[in-house]
Amino acid sequence: MRGFVPALVLATIALVAVGGCTPQTSVVKVYEDSTRAPGTYKRLLVVDVSSDYGQQTLFESEIAARLRKEQVDAVPIYTKLDTSKGVTQSEINKVADDIAADGILITHIASVDTEVDVVAGREQLKSTCRRGDPVDYFLYDHDIIAEPDTVKVAHTLVVISNLYDGRSHERIWTIQSTCFGKESMSEAMSEEASAIVRQLRIDELI
Repeated sequence: MRGFVPALVLATIALVAVGGCTPQTSVVKVYEDSTRAPGTYKRLLVVDVSSDYGQQTLFESEIAARLRKEQVDAVPIYTKLDTSKGVTQSEINKVADDIAADGILITHIASVDTEVDVVAGREQLKSTCRRGDPVDYFLYDHDIIAEPDTVKVAHTLVVISNLYDGRSHERIWTIQSTCFGKESMSEAMSEEASAIVRQLRIDELI
């Protein structure tokens, strides 16, 4: 299994617009093996390389669920191997052989950019008439009502995805996907999973 090629080959850019013209997820094709014989993968081992085990299992499950919707038999590696302390290339290859996977999809969250925007709450004056002439200002009780600050969080997630042939263990496909401005990491990973599987389908790999 060859290492990731860092130089980006901007061969394909796919933008998905959600809610207007603002791009939510972009996909850049980094590598594709032009010598590969045509054909699709039917059984994929799904691996996310991460130091956060909870994040890893969530992302693998998200990707596998979307692959199954495309009629691909997808198996997250955490269901076959304890990966809580990491996983090696030889372990990945062995699991792929054990489950007869014809392809191995390996993802890695390359970067997370989190922006926090705090909008100060407003103050409102509430006046309650106590007695007497209602037009007399001094006959009112005045209270200041402060609205709480609003905190908005936006996560931008960059993921590198590599597809390897399950028989030769050679890398055949790499993309970089970027998900913009999601309120939670789980939402960002869900959007990333959709983008990865969509690109696999577009490139006729599944």
